[in-house]
Amino acid sequence: MAAEDPTLRNTTIDPSLASSLDKLSVNDLEIKASIADLIERCNLLKSEVEEYVAAAVEKNRKSPKTEAYVEYRTLKNDFLSELAFLNKVASQDLPEEKIRTHITSSNLVYYEALWSAAKRSSGIVSFRKYFFSTRQPKGQAAAFSGKKFTSKAKRKDAALVDIVAANGAEWIRVSTVSEKRMLFDLAKLGWHNDSDSEDEDTPDTRSVNWEDDDDDDQVEIVKNTRELVRVARANPTRGRPPTVTIILPRLSHGNMPKAIEKVLQDMKATGATIQCANEIPPTPTVSDAIPQMLVDRSRILSETLNIDCTILLALVSDISHKKCPVMDWYPGEVRSQIQEEEKEHLLPTHLYPIIGSHPMVCTQHAVDQMYTIINTLATDTERTRANILLAREEHASTPPDQLLKAWIDLSDYTPPDGFKLPIRVFPTNVDALIARLPKVAPRIASEIGPLNTAIFFHGWAEDVTTLSSNRVRAKQMENLINEHGLEDGETGPNVWLCGESRSLIAKEGRRK
Repeated sequence: MAAEDPTLRNTTIDPSLASSLDKLSVNDLEIKASIADLIERCNLLKSEVEEYVAAAVEKNRKSPKTEAYVEYRTLKNDFLSELAFLNKVASQDLPEEKIRTHITSSNLVYYEALWSAAKRSSGIVSFRKYFFSTRQPKGQAAAFSGKKFTSKAKRKDAALVDIVAANGAEWIRVSTVSEKRMLFDLAKLGWHNDSDSEDEDTPDTRSVNWEDDDDDDQVEIVKNTRELVRVARANPTRGRPPTVTIILPRLSHGNMPKAIEKVLQDMKATGATIQCANEIPPTPTVSDAIPQMLVDRSRILSETLNIDCTILLALVSDISHKKCPVMDWYPGEVRSQIQEEEKEHLLPTHLYPIIGSHPMVCTQHAVDQMYTIINTLATDTERTRANILLAREEHASTPPDQLLKAWIDLSDYTPPDGFKLPIRVFPTNVDALIARLPKVAPRIASEIGPLNTAIFFHGWAEDVTTLSSNRVRAKQMENLINEHGLEDGETGPNVWLCGESRSLIAKEGRRK
């Protein structure tokens, strides 16, 4: 059962609420019903968020060390604060006018729209997070979550993202601005509501390039959209700026003044996706939504998987397959891995679920590197596993079904259904690969070395996911791509990082 966040328990209507509401006069029944409705709706949100947070806590617990934890606390705290506010209003003996003011100032409509958007999203990384369009001074964070980002600390180059989704590749902002409010903002800028007398063929006089426009001449929603797009460009993910989606649940296309339609056109000119109420897809139930809301790197795996040398070694290591005693002459790294394996169980917990029935390939460079290590350090069973995995030496002619049987015989863990052996090996021409890749590829090759270039560039050029536990090189590639950027139509390498690595167990020859 998923772990429960204790701060979400027992946050329901205040016990004195019923008696407090009963103090209202008969003439205040409408207000009484309004408050009760708000609290009921907020409690429904709270229960759904509670269910999501429990799943997120469990997901965080099981996530590989290389995956960022799902940031849910801002969402949870905001919802709890709203519920506490509504309960406080309901429990106080306030004048009718004051109560109506509090009801009007409730943020529940916004939170409902935000939560509905979240349930339609996948791979949510965080909620209500500020990002910057310029680099932060050393020692300062590049983004802030929640209320700790105060107005005093806020900078002009900061933008609020309500939902960071699609594993960081999509930014969603929800605005509950109404048609009336937008018309009011337009009026302050000098616009007059004479749309009925406008010629239907009046041309659109907006600037072709929105970045040439002065933001001060725009209504707030356009300013916010532009700033969000600018900040997204400054915070690329895997070489590309996150896409920006603006959700407007209180506006409907086809049923609004021309001036507001033009405002939406100005927003779309930035490249942002704009969703009005009549364009929002159906919202799934929370039970159907949660599996999609959680980050799951396996969703972006290619059909074929490229296995790098670190994963090849993890697949053949005795540490991964059986309980190994800790010998005093083992290197410290090996001793630590044996102890870690007792808790993590690398194969059934991390590698087997990802590999599943995917066909596996690797480069000749990876194979050569693995056998260099095997010839120096491997035990007999580790060498045998390597030969099974790649159908080499004594297993060069062994059919796939017999390779699988031999593999199972040397392990305490059963591989997943459809587990395919052997891994196919491809020769690699690095120069030919670089010629097929974005312009940043030569710079990356000069930084990560020949072996890693051959391995990662094969996966990149062939558009297949590379499985690796080489976090340093993967991060190095990501940073270089984000620094130099990618052209339209180009993509960065698809790398799945395993948070655990395994060395060969160390044969007696390691004894010093």
